[in-house]
Amino acid sequence: MTIKKSIPQPKTYGPLKNLPLIDKDKPIQSFMKLATEFGPIYQFQFPGRTSTFVSSASLVAEITDEKRFDKKVGPVLQKVRAFGGDGLFTSETNEQNWKKAHNILLPSFSQQAMKGYHNKMVDLAIQLIQKWARLNPDEEIDVPEDMTRLTLDTIGLCGFDFRFNSFYRESNHEFVDAMVRALDEAMNQSQRLGVQDKLMVRSKKQFREDIDYMFSLVDGLIEDRKQNGDQGEDDLLAHMLKGKDPETGEPLDDENIRFQIITFLIAGHETTSGLLSFTLYYLMNNPDKLAKAQEEVDRVVGDAIPDYKQVKQLKYVRMILNESLRLWPTAPAFSLYAKEDTTLNGEYDVEKGDEFTLLLPELHRDKSIWGDNVEEFVPERFEDPSSIPQHAYKPFGNGQRACIGQQFSLHEATLVLGMIIQHFDLIDHSNYQLDVKETLTLKPDGLKMKVKQRKESISFVTQTSETVEKEKKTAPAPVKNAHGTPLLVLYGSNLGTAEGIARDLAETGRQQGFSAEVAPLNDYVNELPQDGAVLIVSASYNGNPPDNADEFVQWLNEMEDGAVNGVHYAVFGCGDRNWANTYQRIPSLIDEQLSKKGAQRISETGDGDASDDFEGDYEKWEATLWPNLAEAMNIELNENSAENSAISMSFVSGVSDTPLARTHHAFTAIINRNIELQHTESGRSTRHIELMLPDGVTYQEGDHVGILPQNSDEMVNRVLDRFSLNGHDHVLLTGDSGKAAHLPTDKPVKLQELLSSYVELQEPATRSQIRALASHTVCPPHVVELEQLLEDDTYKKEALEKRVTMLELVEHYLACEIPFERFIALLTPLKARYYSISSSPLYKEREASMTVSVVRDTAWNGNGEYKGVASNYLANREFGDKVACFINTPQSNFQLPENTETPIILIGPGTGVAPFRGFIQNRRELMNQGKTLGEAHLYFGCRNPEHDFLYKEELEQAEKEGLVTLHTAFSRCPRRPKMYVQQRLSENATEILPLLKDNGHLYICGDGSKMAPEVEHTFISSYASFYKTTEKEAIQWLEELERDGRYAKDVWAGA
Repeated sequence: MTIKKSIPQPKTYGPLKNLPLIDKDKPIQSFMKLATEFGPIYQFQFPGRTSTFVSSASLVAEITDEKRFDKKVGPVLQKVRAFGGDGLFTSETNEQNWKKAHNILLPSFSQQAMKGYHNKMVDLAIQLIQKWARLNPDEEIDVPEDMTRLTLDTIGLCGFDFRFNSFYRESNHEFVDAMVRALDEAMNQSQRLGVQDKLMVRSKKQFREDIDYMFSLVDGLIEDRKQNGDQGEDDLLAHMLKGKDPETGEPLDDENIRFQIITFLIAGHETTSGLLSFTLYYLMNNPDKLAKAQEEVDRVVGDAIPDYKQVKQLKYVRMILNESLRLWPTAPAFSLYAKEDTTLNGEYDVEKGDEFTLLLPELHRDKSIWGDNVEEFVPERFEDPSSIPQHAYKPFGNGQRACIGQQFSLHEATLVLGMIIQHFDLIDHSNYQLDVKETLTLKPDGLKMKVKQRKESISFVTQTSETVEKEKKTAPAPVKNAHGTPLLVLYGSNLGTAEGIARDLAETGRQQGFSAEVAPLNDYVNELPQDGAVLIVSASYNGNPPDNADEFVQWLNEMEDGAVNGVHYAVFGCGDRNWANTYQRIPSLIDEQLSKKGAQRISETGDGDASDDFEGDYEKWEATLWPNLAEAMNIELNENSAENSAISMSFVSGVSDTPLARTHHAFTAIINRNIELQHTESGRSTRHIELMLPDGVTYQEGDHVGILPQNSDEMVNRVLDRFSLNGHDHVLLTGDSGKAAHLPTDKPVKLQELLSSYVELQEPATRSQIRALASHTVCPPHVVELEQLLEDDTYKKEALEKRVTMLELVEHYLACEIPFERFIALLTPLKARYYSISSSPLYKEREASMTVSVVRDTAWNGNGEYKGVASNYLANREFGDKVACFINTPQSNFQLPENTETPIILIGPGTGVAPFRGFIQNRRELMNQGKTLGEAHLYFGCRNPEHDFLYKEELEQAEKEGLVTLHTAFSRCPRRPKMYVQQRLSENATEILPLLKDNGHLYICGDGSKMAPEVEHTFISSYASFYKTTEKEAIQWLEELERDGRYAKDVWAGA
């Protein structure tokens, strides 16, 4: 029997409970003292309520579990609702406007949005620098005052295009005074007893007047923007006025917009001004850290105004800000409540509704995490952020309720701090002793300093955003006969191949004089234009549309005849004949529905087969497309060279950002574990890899994790050696990017990074690549050999089947003098690789595992060893390494049934067992919760049970626990006949088929070229035999099972 502990609690004082222990001017610091006395968890009784204060990383890890706990809008925030309403900060998670506003406002804080705000932030930072530069030597600076002026002006200008002009006023803007008084009064009201509060008539009157003033100013902002109409603004207010919630389709009403503006004006400046103030205090008191930061700023920025990329390169400056937030997080606490009965650490009982307060300054001083020197200012703690446990540092809150403006605040603070220390030395002329002032946020009270200019003069030359954009854009190559006929190229793509083809078509169309545009299919639901032509490129996924085409396909199916009269179109489909049942299903459906509903087909539908000569299929289709398009549009074609879209390159100095695929919204995960699953005698490798996911990332059993891999150093160095380049050099790719939209144009990038993170180096050479190599080869016999390689049969046999790469060809044909920039432009984009997740979030919520078969074998062209890009990249990752990835939910119903009693049949030989491991973990957690489980049968196959029986102990233990019945098949076991899963299934089909008849679900994961079709054939023949039906009726049964969502395959068809 486990005896639960009681939570420590201070002495109470009658009806006042624990309230007398709190200094009303410094409540947070009072709670910190109590934590020192009572430890990392203690109960505090307020009159009328109780809260448990928590401050250790281990306990915080539990109360920030969003499945069990959610944000509590505490007494202070309840009072702030008088003027903050149901804004993002003061609303409950279950309030409709919180989710709606969160969804609408997220784009306002994207990386692209930060780039747009940067110049406005610079504008206001310059005002601060100029003010300080004009001070007399003996004049002192009120640091919190100036930081408040700066950060208020910044959120006002970036968020709402409103200038408070705080640096041009003797006193604060009236809004600031009203806001500060209102915040103070809200905090005071939360601390008063009911009787006291009723007597504060004058304070309440002032409170009401301050609120009315804030409402008046903000309502004026909203009305002025509405009256002026859409002037192309791209700020918070524009997003709120024009945006609609993607989930509900609803906009925000004016009252909620008012509350959001006030929320951002408060939160957007109070916390950042405090952060900068504390940071300047610590730098004054740590001259060695200041000198190190100044060295970084001088090296990265020099005498110029920092641009967006340079701010991102100020790593040590950001570390200083992080350390300041560790010591004094300016939003020092947040509250949560228990959503269910639970326990903490298995030691403390928690009842549903219990309230907890996370005390951040104490959490950030947890010696088990930060060491004994927790009071010292050591920015180097953040040199490797991945080494800091996620629950040990939470200055911006937790999970989905974390501060939406975190990146805005940090970018602003990094820019401003960088510019301050770029121009000034800091002088602590009064030997200031830190005194932390508490309102809703924290600030160093009375902090004043003097500054000394580091340079003789300060001058600024600024560029407007418009100027910068004009400079960045390179005019596309001139086009003969630019008739401007509209050409809309739409794509449905999960893996990127269909999107790449769409961009190719658009670029070719531009060279042919069209006005071309590229977009996902979902962007044009009910919007297909009648002017010009529409080209559609789409893949299928198990017969379902790609993620960015599902709404379009649904619209096609539901629209009435004649709905697309006047539309001219052509379709090209991406697929793989290995999955014959679903090959080209979606492209064919799109073509049929468009034709049926009134659109006019310009050219016959093309289909590319990924398991054969895909490029040849595409080239043949494209060869007929353009003449047919010219005839339909009554235009003449140009004879443009592919060189028109070439990329040019120059060497530069600089550093580029690490790329993350924009289309996948990738995040960074941390390798938690990477172990070998196979015995050494197997001669093969399968890795079990566990990823620690960031806050807010969720998944479900059956999902995939998409990995953004990197080419190996070995492959990259081969390219560098062939072109005599240095991987550490930085280059700037410029020109008409067109088909090379995946390349980092107009920004410096290391050659090493360019080759490792942007392009495929191991794909078979395409015909267009071989043609380009031949055109740059100066040796006539070599030209002949390359041109012979283009012949259909020769290309398939010598290039495609042997997977000869463009790199291997330029290594072989040294007389090929293709420029590197042309070579890089011809390479295809590096694609994401998908792996089934082999874990359940019910088991470990923030962890996802993969089961990765490492591809290493003799190269088909006989040239050494072939190593798969992604599997070897992952195999070489170590504990603590970071990988860029994303979660993808397949559209094949590959999830467990909602009813836990539904029987399930799982067929997954080899690494195909991966998703079923997650299914079994899910079932174990459900069983522990007392749920009744239906039958589960797993068919697993491998070569030898002693060598490659993946998760052998786990699966056998699961069978002992009654979670699953295991059916194994071993194909290379000594003294046993070969056995595959389809044969094992055939042996006891009579046991399995009735389960499927009884609403059971069937899942297949693994090889789609042989195993999956043979398993299907086994089911069909067994069904016909057992139920005495024809083969056709058995096939119809299996197809109906799939249509009903009770048969799912984890296989990819197309791109």
